[in-house]
Amino acid sequence: MPQNLIDEFDQKMHGIYDSALKLKPPYRATYFLQMLGENGGKGTADRLLATSKPSTGFTELFLRGKQNLRLSVEYFVLCEPWRKLFTSEQLAVARKRLRDVECPLPPEDFAANDSGA
Repeated sequence: MPQNLIDEFDQKMHGIYDSALKLKPPYRATYFLQMLGENGGKGTADRLLATSKPSTGFTELFLRGKQNLRLSVEYFVLCEPWRKLFTSEQLAVARKRLRDVECPLPPEDFAANDSGA
């Protein structure tokens, strides 16, 4: 994996926290921020995608409006260029969680996932 892509992903993951603070009502994802500090962006995404249920953060974003799930890790990992950092299994988990709440997937995911998995 190219280190510069991992570093950029880490910065973008911190951007999720900043963007969530601007929601109405604001969402202060302190545990997410702590996870980023301990594990970095990629490690945090790996951990969140390895759980059997969506995170509290996913639920909090959903409760503020389905469109806010564009700030979720699940949505983010399906986007280019980040999707190449993750396995097909991880992408399938992210896709399923978003579909389960009828959240539109990123446009680039449709092109990469024409199998409908």
